Amino acid sequence: MYYDKRGIAYTASSQEAVDAFDASVDEFLASGRDAARLLKRIGEVDPDMIMGQVLRGYFYRLPALPHLAAMSGDALAAAEKLAPGATDRERKHVAALAAWCRGDIRGMNAIWETILVDHPHDILALRIAHTMHFFLGDLAQMRDSMARVMPRWDESVPGYGYVLGCRAFSLEENHDFAQAEPLGKRAVEINENDIWAGHCVAHVLEGMGRRQEGIEWVDAHEEAWQKRGIFAHHMWWHRALHYLELERFDDVLDAYDRQFWKEPSQDNTDICNASSMLMRFDMLGLDVGDRWDSIAEISADRVDTRLRPFNDLHYIMALTMSGRRAEAEAMLASMRDFAAENADKGVTIATTYRDAGIPVAEAILAHGAKDYAQVVDIMMSARYRMLPLGGSWAQRDVWERMLIHAALKDGQHSLARVLLAERTDMAPTSGPSWNMYAEALDACGEAAEADTARTKAAELLAA
Repeated sequence: MYYDKRGIAYTASSQEAVDAFDASVDEFLASGRDAARLLKRIGEVDPDMIMGQVLRGYFYRLPALPHLAAMSGDALAAAEKLAPGATDRERKHVAALAAWCRGDIRGMNAIWETILVDHPHDILALRIAHTMHFFLGDLAQMRDSMARVMPRWDESVPGYGYVLGCRAFSLEENHDFAQAEPLGKRAVEINENDIWAGHCVAHVLEGMGRRQEGIEWVDAHEEAWQKRGIFAHHMWWHRALHYLELERFDDVLDAYDRQFWKEPSQDNTDICNASSMLMRFDMLGLDVGDRWDSIAEISADRVDTRLRPFNDLHYIMALTMSGRRAEAEAMLASMRDFAAENADKGVTIATTYRDAGIPVAEAILAHGAKDYAQVVDIMMSARYRMLPLGGSWAQRDVWERMLIHAALKDGQHSLARVLLAERTDMAPTSGPSWNMYAEALDACGEAAEADTARTKAAELLAA
């Protein structure tokens, strides 16, 4: 038996194999470029290391790409053959991978949580459980998962900064900004490579509407984070959200073209970054040229692949807004078929498609057809069912904006007024939101209130 740097036991042929496993996990925690290369090293040192096979299966599933997900079954089969000689903890990891492969994501998360009861230093179980709670919109579970292990972690335990960053993000997504911000900043102080912790602070500053601070936060760490692999593009997207709220539209497009969609990408986070930003531009009436086309070209290859509804909605936005409506409708039909065929088979995301993904997809198609009344009809109820789609509050906000935009376009000014009252209460530093509020108030004949809102917008945008 051999042990990792945190004292966790592994079934392996040598310490070299466990050290190689540690290195691959560390690179994964840092969102680095070399996790897959380091994973290959485990196979070279010890092809029969059961956790090497499990890690390979996890890495195949995490990107939600069909050609990779299809290979996870081979890793599972190899791990299952090795399971009789493994520890109880390792066998639970195999069971978690098996649950993932059959689509039982909540069952998989439950297995990881049982591992963490007795092995709170199993940083792989901790980090992937954190990720998958987030992907399912299980925000209370994500928060509580981290709270349960934190008493067992301190700065003497290798990887503590990464755990602190996860704790911070779990608090931020539950709107506990006051606790999240110092924890996220401390994690970055411990290790600037911890881009996930840096991402948490970016979310805090966005959620609190601290626009200039948000820009400066990313600026200050740009040199370090641009080495962190593809997730760095998401940080540039976060900075561009602040540019957007300050109506620095040229800066948004510059960031789009040079940083987070400088070339077509198969990565889902890249696609979501690009699609959601262009959708925001469209709703502001701003010209994006032919930028939709390259996203739509990639999205068209995923019409019949159902791995994550959150991603699919960004594909549908690209297809719809680029004029490829037939393919968007075909994807929606595939979503309906998937939900109908799998909702009673223990496939976690099937019910998410049924309850949230399909309605929001229908609203996106209605938006593309300029059927704004239909967008409003769908989104007034769907907006409260979107949490299981996963993604962050900042990411899902594009569909909240779509509802408000539709209400304004359809002449439902009283509805737009109350929705914008809600929005400016939640985001009081958003100049564009105050301007939209002024527009709705004017349309409702409330000129004095509209002037107040317009003045507020001007003050924010001039600051």
